[in-house]
Amino acid sequence: MHTLGIVILQHNTPKEVTENFLALKNAELPQKTHFIVVNNGGNNANEKISKDSYKGFDVEFIDVPNKGFPNGNNIGIAKTDAEYIAMVNPDIEVNKHTISILIDYLKKHPKVGIVAPRLIYPNGQTQDNFRVFPRGMDLVIKRIKFLRKMFIGRMRRYLLWDKDPSQNDSVDWVTGAFQVVTRKCWEAVGPNSEDYFLFMSDLELCRMAWEKGFEVHYVGKAQAGHNESRLSGGGIVDIFKKKTMRIHIKDALIYFKKFFGKRIPKNSPSAQNKL
Repeated sequence: MHTLGIVILQHNTPKEVTENFLALKNAELPQKTHFIVVNNGGNNANEKISKDSYKGFDVEFIDVPNKGFPNGNNIGIAKTDAEYIAMVNPDIEVNKHTISILIDYLKKHPKVGIVAPRLIYPNGQTQDNFRVFPRGMDLVIKRIKFLRKMFIGRMRRYLLWDKDPSQNDSVDWVTGAFQVVTRKCWEAVGPNSEDYFLFMSDLELCRMAWEKGFEVHYVGKAQAGHNESRLSGGGIVDIFKKKTMRIHIKDALIYFKKFFGKRIPKNSPSAQNKL
């Protein structure tokens, strides 16, 4: 049995995967670490990854048609027997201690089922990858600049601007750019819901973890770089211009329809008024 399984889901981003592997080569990893790289409908993208970047690693490459982000990750996770499962976007660059801190945290906190590190953009800004459970208007306001200014207090609460990003704490949910899930939690709440194509499956996974008695924690002591080009960003005009914006709206509508009238998990920080 492997200690850690790292699933890297890519779609025509072999350069980013190469850089991801190079960072992982300098990281503290369990001896029994299994890598699964899923080429999600890309154009021979796995073959374009530098072989030197993963030399010495136990790597399995898979090519699948693009049926969405949740589907691709599910296929990768199904290939590993690891005790801890990491879903890592191609544009993530871990530092030496990122993985070891996260796994050590999970070992010391058996009630925690999902963790995420502090993600840092190239400009040094901390990403808002830890949040409270959203209401429909939160997503709309976040995407439109003038609304963000009008409802700054609401955004402050939703995106937890007052939380110290260097500290560890329980949160409602963490985004899917980098999540580590325990095997016990995954077997209770997985797989990722394939009702969605690109967004919202990370939110639902965390929500179901709280429902099943697991906790979700943001581990600010662990850090990783995120060279992200935000897929869902933009304004009103971008709804008509950007395909990813339209997908985000569709996925959000699926989520809110699915959980319409349902209370947020009673043990989650929001329900306990801790956020």
